[in-house]
Amino acid sequence: MNFEMVRVIAAREMSTKLRDRGFIISSVVMLVLVALGIILPALFLNDDDHPKYRLAVAGQTASQVGEVAKSGGEAAIRLEEEREKADDEADEQDVPLLTRSVGTGVPAADVTLVEADSADAAIALVRSDDADAALVEKSDGMVEIVGNNDIEGDLSRLVAAAFQTYQTQGMLELGGMTPDQIAELQDVGTPSERLLEGGAENEGVAMVLALAFAFLFYFTALTFGITISQSVVEEKQSRVIEILVAATPVRVLLAGKVLGNAALALGQVALLLAIGLAAASATGQSVATTLLLDSGGWFLLFFALGFIMLSCVWAAAGALAARQEDLQATTMPLQIVLIAPFLAGVYITDPGTALKVLSYVPFTSPLSMPRRLLIDDAAWWEALISLGIIAVTGLLLIAFAARLYEGSLLRTSTKTSLATAWKREKQSV
Repeated sequence: MNFEMVRVIAAREMSTKLRDRGFIISSVVMLVLVALGIILPALFLNDDDHPKYRLAVAGQTASQVGEVAKSGGEAAIRLEEEREKADDEADEQDVPLLTRSVGTGVPAADVTLVEADSADAAIALVRSDDADAALVEKSDGMVEIVGNNDIEGDLSRLVAAAFQTYQTQGMLELGGMTPDQIAELQDVGTPSERLLEGGAENEGVAMVLALAFAFLFYFTALTFGITISQSVVEEKQSRVIEILVAATPVRVLLAGKVLGNAALALGQVALLLAIGLAAASATGQSVATTLLLDSGGWFLLFFALGFIMLSCVWAAAGALAARQEDLQATTMPLQIVLIAPFLAGVYITDPGTALKVLSYVPFTSPLSMPRRLLIDDAAWWEALISLGIIAVTGLLLIAFAARLYEGSLLRTSTKTSLATAWKREKQSV
């Protein structure tokens, strides 16, 4: 195969698409919708300038650390307000050690302490949603932050900084520090964290991302696939295809058309993921950011192979049609093939046999395997096996579609049947 000709045809497909005003407008609209879909909920859920937390504390050390966190959060709020008002460095003489030592790294947060008689009582407040988290003492003298299904990042950082400051102040008050104490001062630990219902929020975010991946794959594969079919029919109706075939082998035309559209589709999806990642990071949605970083690359791989697997069949469906009106009939089987995995990705989400089987079926694995990776239900080698199955299936479909494409491309007078295209009989125009 002449790869230089494939490159030229692919570049022609891409440049034609990039000059299409409808494609540009739809791409911009999708980018804006993705960004707004992530940013707006964060804005509505965090409409206060500074977050407010209720921290249950149990035990003397926990209470003292909580007081340091409370005063540090309040001082950070004051410092932030003073800097905004004066647009300059605030006078830090009246700012606690916590904020002076860490500076803007201390979150500006309003912490309300809820005293509890025991660690169990503090944890009960968390379970009943009367506290956002609990700070309790452990047997080794350290403290532990206990959350229900998540611990807010600002609250976690504030308590960690408060504990370090509390430890440091205690050592300094002792005076006459020994070398061991100095070493201990330089390596102050941070509170451990524990969730009562670990992974609940992660599971919810993973569900939303899995649905977003499913919609993105379905929408992009459908719109670009129909575009491929329409461009083939347009070339047949205008008789341009006869000139192209006279100068270029049919399979080279097919390869260039598929690769050009695949590159555009993959670029569009990658840009959408990048916008989503940037929006999630900018709004402090750490769970979504982490999951996107962990699974975004896998989704792009599955999307690329899945799209190429289907693209040749879309081109063949377009070649079977003689007019635009014929496309509804020739592309309907492909639309059904796409809607089936989309529905499966929407309704089959819980870990189990069904999801595992779907993650290895070529037409559903581009949606189901990323879902399993999101919820840590699959290992990396399982994803590679699934990608291999898609690649093998894609090669078979490409060979099948290429034969149909060759057997029907120059039949411009009427719609071509599958049997006629497969036989590749002498074509009449």
